[in-house]
Amino acid sequence: MRDYRRYGDFSSDGTEFIIRDPNTPRPWINYLSNGRYCLILSQGGGGFSYYLDPGVHRLTRWNPAAYLTDKPGRFLYIKDAAGKKYWSAGFQPVKKFDSYECRHGLGYSKISSSYSGIRTEMTFFVPSDNDAEVWLVKMTNSGTKTRKLKVFPFAEWLIGDWGAELHCRNLTVLMNEGRFDKQLKAILVTKFPWGNVPCPYFGFMGTSLPIDKFEIDYENFIGRYRDYENPAAVEKGGCTGTEVRGGNMVGAFESTVTLRPGEAREFSVVLGIAANRQGIKKALGSLRDVDNAKKEFEKTRDHWNRAILDNIAVKTPDPDFDRSVNIWIKYQVYMNNHWGRSATYQHEGWGEFGYRNTAQDAWAMTSMNAPYAKQRMIKLAEHQRKNGQPLPGWSLVKGTNAGRPPSDFPIWLPMLLIKYVKETGDMAILKKEAKFFDGGSATLYEHAKRATKFLMDIGKSGRGLPLMGTQDWNDAFDRTGIGGKGESVWLGMGLCVALNNMKELALQIKDNRTASECEKRYGRMKSIINKYAWDGSWYCYAFNDNGEPIGSRKNKEDRCQLNAQTWAILAGLPDKRQLARILKAVDRYLATPYGPVLFKPAYTEYNGRIGRITAFAPGTKENAAIFCHGGAFKMVADLKIGRAKEAYDTFKQVLPCSDNKDIEIYRSEPYIYPEYVIGPGNPRYGEGAFTWLTGSADWFFVAATEWMLGIRPEFDGLIIDPCLPPSFRKCAVTRHFRGAVYKIAIDNPKGRARGVRSVIVDGHKLRGNLIPPFRDKKVHNVKVNMN
Repeated sequence: MRDYRRYGDFSSDGTEFIIRDPNTPRPWINYLSNGRYCLILSQGGGGFSYYLDPGVHRLTRWNPAAYLTDKPGRFLYIKDAAGKKYWSAGFQPVKKFDSYECRHGLGYSKISSSYSGIRTEMTFFVPSDNDAEVWLVKMTNSGTKTRKLKVFPFAEWLIGDWGAELHCRNLTVLMNEGRFDKQLKAILVTKFPWGNVPCPYFGFMGTSLPIDKFEIDYENFIGRYRDYENPAAVEKGGCTGTEVRGGNMVGAFESTVTLRPGEAREFSVVLGIAANRQGIKKALGSLRDVDNAKKEFEKTRDHWNRAILDNIAVKTPDPDFDRSVNIWIKYQVYMNNHWGRSATYQHEGWGEFGYRNTAQDAWAMTSMNAPYAKQRMIKLAEHQRKNGQPLPGWSLVKGTNAGRPPSDFPIWLPMLLIKYVKETGDMAILKKEAKFFDGGSATLYEHAKRATKFLMDIGKSGRGLPLMGTQDWNDAFDRTGIGGKGESVWLGMGLCVALNNMKELALQIKDNRTASECEKRYGRMKSIINKYAWDGSWYCYAFNDNGEPIGSRKNKEDRCQLNAQTWAILAGLPDKRQLARILKAVDRYLATPYGPVLFKPAYTEYNGRIGRITAFAPGTKENAAIFCHGGAFKMVADLKIGRAKEAYDTFKQVLPCSDNKDIEIYRSEPYIYPEYVIGPGNPRYGEGAFTWLTGSADWFFVAATEWMLGIRPEFDGLIIDPCLPPSFRKCAVTRHFRGAVYKIAIDNPKGRARGVRSVIVDGHKLRGNLIPPFRDKKVHNVKVNMN
């Protein structure tokens, strides 16, 4: 088995992934972000940046399928002024090096290399308080002779609407304008109005090095019939000082650096965005100063260390589990919250925050950053109509998408609201007023009630099942209910989960009428699902407009669906006989070494009565891939019914750094979850795809901390209810909760899955396994003894 360590490994403390061979099977990337400005950077220096919305405020260029070439990016060309030899610091695009290392860390990436006696270290980061990226560069002459070098920092501008640029670049480039501001000593670029929409900002680029020349004209820098690997400006003539009005633009400087033997020179490159000249001057004044840029880097690193490391921390017998849960899953959850499901190396790059995704991302964030989750929850409530139906989502630039949403969106707000209240104890939030999109306002509690009522009273079929509409959680069933008759059984299960959440919340505030209604509605939906969707050995997933079942034994393709079984368990629908049968189906029929497939068998022929899912190649995307999100649902369902070993097996199978993966097949980053792994029946079976922005990280984080280790917030405190695999004999969890810190030691000498015998807090034995909130800003020691 060829494992990922042939390319690199985690640092000893787990906070960095260190790549020592840049020829990784795919670009292995990092997200550097402050929530407004984002730089996506590969181990080779490829990637792109954007501001607020990568669809309309794309700053630098990135081409479709460029994950195959890892170009363009932010490059630093170096040329020996005394000869013809030139190279690029790091790896891309010239790919000459004697030594190389890339460290992807929390909020930064550092690429170091040496070639021809010159060592270069480039540290990239996005400051918390500036909408810009900084390249901190250190060049050292490790030879015995003085070296005179030409240095060319380079980026390629896009500026503006990424989709428009794809469709008609021949027109959009005619609106480009780039000039060199002599007072600011910086390149400034913008775009004249596209579609009567003015460009509200300037892109800018500057350096602390003295500038010999600059270049903005793409053709002058790259040259005729050339590429980034051999630009004419570097190889032949240098920069020309050409400004641009109506052409393809780059940002490049030419500077001279002379280094004596052993001498080092540090400088910075700053690339960013600002609304006006004053904003540019302020950013450059701060970040072009190398000493101040270093301080900003330390400030950025401290920010991310606090955000990631200073909350939940776990220690188990499995170091891969610990590193993932303590560091990289959390960082991925943060990036989900910053950018939803927008631009990645493989996703298309539209910048909308979808309602479902945002709710799940905030749901996972509550234990790490409850104030952030609260802001998102209010924003979600404001994107709901008076009848309870949510809107599809919003862009930080374009505003609200008021179109028709997927049918499952109403179930997610109740789930988020109850989790936030349990985490914080903030019952007053239930009375907070939030506006409806179409006028009026109501309390957050009322918003959640209306969401469930929409599904119960408006969005249902004649049989009482929720209507599929444009699609449910599985977006690729986009023609299943297009005629207005298709039904989503899975959504009925999701509604049952939401009803249970609302019932629990209603009982807590003594709203007995709502609690009783939720209980009755739950019972009715449970009965309907068991009547129409039980297929004999498992639950069907849906029925299309013609009443044809999806996920049924009657089908030739798509006979059994994973999510219909796991959500049935989450909703508490199957009896003992049914439960045994669906577990058998999941464990035997849907299992693979990489985790469970979304369904089986895959579609092989297009079916217009079902949707685009049938057009995808078998084993890709929603067409029977090993969808990591589905694996996370399964893990929670397993833990809910005490199947600790099965849950742990799923976690390990899906874990990006697990030993079951041949990295030359898997290809994806070993530190971050992909959206899916290509499934059986496809020649690329086992390949990870669409990494970083996926709700899988949200659910695996909650599954690991709240259901496996069992430290779960409740209205009246922290419940201690571990569900541990046999190898977890001793575990420890540090948990911040309502103004106190709990250091929890779990002793499980017999390797039992479940059963808490005693909980001792600061030497005092509790009755039961619920720790009341202390709110005293102190550290409390908790000892948990299992049976």
